[in-house]
Amino acid sequence: MTRKTMESEDGQETPTNDIGPEETGAGFTDEPFDGDEGMEEPAEEDRQGEQEGYISPMELLIQAQAKAEEHRNDYLRALADMKNLRQRTEREVQQARQFAVEAFAKDLLQVADNLERALGAIPVSEDPLSVALTDGVRMVATGLENTLKKHGVTRIQAMNTPFDPNLHQAVMQVEEPDVAPDLVVRELQTGYLLNQRLLRPSMVAISKS
Repeated sequence: MTRKTMESEDGQETPTNDIGPEETGAGFTDEPFDGDEGMEEPAEEDRQGEQEGYISPMELLIQAQAKAEEHRNDYLRALADMKNLRQRTEREVQQARQFAVEAFAKDLLQVADNLERALGAIPVSEDPLSVALTDGVRMVATGLENTLKKHGVTRIQAMNTPFDPNLHQAVMQVEEPDVAPDLVVRELQTGYLLNQRLLRPSMVAISKS
């Protein structure tokens, strides 16, 4: 910067603060200042990315409610499955208890058949020995029948009933003029049920027209 002097009346030079126009506002121009000049604006893609990634609180709440409803439905389904499993297990256990004696009961039926044959083979007589024998065999047969009934084994009442292929096994047909067709007229072997399920069919003869 150039300092200028001026001569006073007494001939002495004194410095002045006169600054040339070229030095006024050094480093500045008369153009208006733009505060944003030289600053880079965010790219359009960045602004779009920020807008696309933004999730409003309402959307977050809706998503949370949907997730909670999904978990609730999963819980209810699991609860229903457990209930069904428990009921099915209880039924299977009950059936296992009811039919656990099936094989043993079938073996006892042979004893019941032999007792019935024995009763049929004893001749009708008033002899005290014959009467005592008949009463003794009948008591054993009745006791066995009561024991079987206690465990769910019951007789099938077949005589004079319509033929039922679910309960009866027809081995012959018999002409009976005064009887309607397809009725059980003879029972050759007694049938039994185990807790209302067929254990052994009745072996029968049915009438024919």
